[in-house]
Amino acid sequence: MAPTLLMIGSGPGIGLSTASLFASKKFSKVALISRNKERLVTDREAVLAAAKNTDVKTWVADVVDSEKYKNVLKEVEEWSGEGVDCVIFNAARVEPSTLLEFPEEEIVKDFMTTNIALYTTAQWALPLLSKMKEEQKPSFLVTSSLLWKQPVPFVFSLSLVKASQRNLVETMKMTFPDIHIALLNVGGVVSPEDTYLNPPAIAEKFWELYAQEKSAWTFDLEILGAQ
Repeated sequence: MAPTLLMIGSGPGIGLSTASLFASKKFSKVALISRNKERLVTDREAVLAAAKNTDVKTWVADVVDSEKYKNVLKEVEEWSGEGVDCVIFNAARVEPSTLLEFPEEEIVKDFMTTNIALYTTAQWALPLLSKMKEEQKPSFLVTSSLLWKQPVPFVFSLSLVKASQRNLVETMKMTFPDIHIALLNVGGVVSPEDTYLNPPAIAEKFWELYAQEKSAWTFDLEILGAQ
C-alpha cells in the first residue's frame, strides 16, 4: 500500500508545494487541512495536477479550536484506512510583535497555534504512527525556523513560541524513538523569488528529511538563504 500524507497548514507556500511533491513521489492519499475553504479548493486541484492518481481530500479546520480539530483528525484517520504514514505540521501564526507592547492575549494565540495545536496533533498521531512497521517510514515532521536560537525582536512572540515548540518536538522524539520526529528549520523569509528559500526548494528538503533511513535520522535539517 502506497503511503498517506497529512498536511496540517495547507496553503500557497510551503504546505502546497510539499503536498504536491509528496503526491508526485507516489503517495496514494493526501489529506489537506486549512482554515481557508476557498483556498483548499485550489490547493486540491494543484496536488491532483502533480499526481492525478492520488486521492486528495480536504478539511476546513481552525487548529486552535481543539474539539472541532480533534473531530477532523478522527475523520482523517477513518478516511486513510491504513493509517497516515507521514504527518507534517506546518501551521503557524506569523504576526509582527513588539516586546512590551504586544498584548498578552496575542501571545496566547501564538502559543495555541504553534504549541497546543501541535500537542493535540501529537496526541492523535503518535500512538497511530508507533504501530507502523519500520518499512512504512512513520514520520512526524514540523516546519520550524532558526528563531528558537536566534530570536528576532520584531517577531519576539513567534520567537518565543518557536523555542517552546522545539522543546515539545524534542520531547516527542525522546518518547517515541521508533518514529522519525524531526524539524525542518527554514532560515529566513520564504519567497517564490528567493533562490534557496522558495516553496519548491523547501519541499525538496522535506522530502530529503522524510526519505532518511532510520540509521541516518536527523532531528534537524536546515535550509538557509544566501550567505
